[in-house]
Amino acid sequence: MFSTDVAVRYIYNSNKLDGITLDEKQTREILEGGRDSTQEEGDSGDDVVAPDGKEWDREVVLSHQRSLEHLAQVASTDAPFSQELVLELHKILMGELILSAGEYRECSLKYKGLLIASPPETIKERMEALVTLTNSGFQRAEAKKDQLAWRVHHEFITIHPFIEGNGRMSRLLLNFVRLRAGLEVAIVRYEDREKYSKAIVEFQQQKIAKAKQKASG
Repeated sequence: MFSTDVAVRYIYNSNKLDGITLDEKQTREILEGGRDSTQEEGDSGDDVVAPDGKEWDREVVLSHQRSLEHLAQVASTDAPFSQELVLELHKILMGELILSAGEYRECSLKYKGLLIASPPETIKERMEALVTLTNSGFQRAEAKKDQLAWRVHHEFITIHPFIEGNGRMSRLLLNFVRLRAGLEVAIVRYEDREKYSKAIVEFQQQKIAKAKQKASG
């Protein structure tokens, strides 16, 4: 469905943005089923040692590949965007990595990149609003789908509905919109992380400003 080069670059960059330090070569080797140079004879190959000495389960790469392929398959159909799809994608992405895969968080998060509070009791309601926004954007012929894709990304990362994997999920949803609209996969490069983070913060600042303006009449 995707070329190996596209999958490698997408997964390597998206994982690294979420703090996973496997390099691009290791990512390619895992996707292609090769042995890592750190693997000893007799090893199962479940773990890979990254350049910084951290051990990472190969599943952080393989599950990302599965979620990307599943997303592309669903995007090629007429199935509406839904909370069920979001939970399903998270289960595929994180199912072998955390116990709460496919479940919204029930705790509060403290994350310096989030300027808007996201209490757990508001997640389902806010996600349903995001679902409505996304599906209505698909239906409006005049809507610019590249802008819609980034709007969905920014809204999702602001809600931050899961314990882990929110960054990877936000980029998957960005590309769900793009693929359904017939656009190419967008790869957010790790080298562009400062510009990327700044765009998210600016989006949240604009939401806060609009809310204050609305409240003031």
